[in-house]
Amino acid sequence: MRPRCVRLAEGQREQLRRGLRAAKSAPLRRRLTVLKLSDEGLPMSSIARLLGCSVGTVSNDLDRFEEGGFAGLEPKPVGGSEPKVTEAHLVALEQALSHPPAEHGYALGTWTLALMVRHLQQVIGAPAISLSCLRRRLIARGWRRLRPRISIIRRDPKREEKLAAIEAQKGGCWQRTRTP
Repeated sequence: MRPRCVRLAEGQREQLRRGLRAAKSAPLRRRLTVLKLSDEGLPMSSIARLLGCSVGTVSNDLDRFEEGGFAGLEPKPVGGSEPKVTEAHLVALEQALSHPPAEHGYALGTWTLALMVRHLQQVIGAPAISLSCLRRRLIARGWRRLRPRISIIRRDPKREEKLAAIEAQKGGCWQRTRTP
């Protein structure tokens, strides 16, 4: 491997000093240190031995600086593939969520994640999405899961008769009771 050194101008040296003080990630700190040691005239093999990395890593770090300057030393964003369910799909789902499921022809009284996935696929035309992925995407958009509150809206006129019938059915049967 050919010996190589990077020589910095005085303004670049000051930028390097500030960058080393402010570096938040270990890879960025290592790249800046490689640059500093190279500017001081150390060969790549000595830099690699001092930092405990390979000569190839030192060479790659110097290449990154030569190609992109200090910005080239910053860590590149890491990410997976683009989401299959787009922003437009989620906006359409949010519009559907503003109305009860019965208004969309579903027999359920509240929206469940499974029902939302079904609505996304069959009505909106979105690709398949897992329940956990949809949950994460909705939480990121400010939605939260609430359990429906069950309450009696109006008094049942036959309540007493129904309770008496239930008590009559329970008579003589074994039941599990709580033990202290």
